[in-house]
Amino acid sequence: MRKKQIGQKVAVALFAAMLALSGCSKPVDSPKQDPGAQSSPGAKTEGQPSGGASNLSIFWWGSDSRHEATQKVLDLYSQDTGVTFDVEFTGWDGYWQKLPVLAASKEVPDVLQMDAAYIEQYVDNGTLADLSPYIDLAEFVGEDEKQNYLIDGKLYGIPLSRNGQGVVFSKTRLAQLGIEEPKNGWTWEEMIAWGREAKKKCPDGVYPLWDMCNWYQYYQEYVQSHGGEKTLAGNEFNFNKETYKEYMQLYLDLVEEGVCPPPEVILSFVEYDPMNDYFLNGKVLTRSISVGSVMTIGKMLPDDELGGVCLPQGEGGSGWVQSTIFFSVSAQSEHIQEAADFIKWFLSDVEAGKILKTTRGLPLSDEVYGSIEPDLDTYEKLNMMLYKIITADEVNPTPYWSDVPPAFSTWNTEFKSTGEAVMIGDMSVEDAAEYLYSLGAEAAAEAK
Repeated sequence: MRKKQIGQKVAVALFAAMLALSGCSKPVDSPKQDPGAQSSPGAKTEGQPSGGASNLSIFWWGSDSRHEATQKVLDLYSQDTGVTFDVEFTGWDGYWQKLPVLAASKEVPDVLQMDAAYIEQYVDNGTLADLSPYIDLAEFVGEDEKQNYLIDGKLYGIPLSRNGQGVVFSKTRLAQLGIEEPKNGWTWEEMIAWGREAKKKCPDGVYPLWDMCNWYQYYQEYVQSHGGEKTLAGNEFNFNKETYKEYMQLYLDLVEEGVCPPPEVILSFVEYDPMNDYFLNGKVLTRSISVGSVMTIGKMLPDDELGGVCLPQGEGGSGWVQSTIFFSVSAQSEHIQEAADFIKWFLSDVEAGKILKTTRGLPLSDEVYGSIEPDLDTYEKLNMMLYKIITADEVNPTPYWSDVPPAFSTWNTEFKSTGEAVMIGDMSVEDAAEYLYSLGAEAAAEAK
């Protein structure tokens, strides 16, 4: 079978975009404070960086609301400490086009936002500083969760929020159909049984359970929950053909039964599109979703009361629970201590938290969340609702293992297209498993 060359075309386009972006982006300074209002030399006000740096550079991605709130918080820090900032921000796509250029030229800002999908890549290429000597994560998270953030025993990213993956459903819709709500802590067997019972009360064209079996993230969650290995671990390839065949056949059978939607519904899915997001348009009664995203669903269904449960559990646990967004510090920075001081303040300062609210998800600090909770609207509170559900006593959460190392970027693309081929009957489950195994093994060999 001829392998598609999607990855090569993407790489060429990405390189061209990098070159263009590297010449057109310009940092913006935070307003500088009146020198007369700053502390005298050697004095240190509360929250001021211990090394006395007068300027830090910072780079992040996000929405307009995140940009505006972060700039206000930087101004607050400047007022409190005298430290000013060279600021640069962009959208998600622009960020990951620009950052490789900065890393290659060793011009990465002092403080940069980082994502779980990419952090190991930037650790491997020496871009990020180890922050273990500067920040004790035990101030913010439990010991078990702290271990999830360590890479080879070192701390390269400071989590900025609480996150995780669960399942959302509309209490309103289920009540209208006379369907009992799913129970939190459900197993795979219990989820399937619920779906089959719910199907009996669904009208034509409505399906109880979601299906994204063509996405690697959902396959990895299935593997984890059954006690399997991390499939893509650095340059190691731990793909289990038998597990993949079991996973795909499960969903093919559920589609055949009408418990999961047919290929035409799955393949037309467009997230948050009222016409093509199968949860928003009412074709599917459940949907896997992250803590940081459930608020968006709530706003788009203002007449529905939403509920949630954890992802189905197996011997290995349920879905992942941890932050996937971080602040990191450049290994080339001359102000690592000062940058670390700023990050600690950013996480723990109540006034800063009141400005940021949930622009980066649920605050990590209980004190900060408690200070903003009274001012959150109904939709913003949905994030905490889902977080409490997926961290309840009856749930065994797992770490985030769905990142895709650079060596397997093409394999990840092929995973999706191969899954789609299986869905529509163009490829057998057995052939798909063999193809993905050989492609991944080849990528792993080339990476070593």
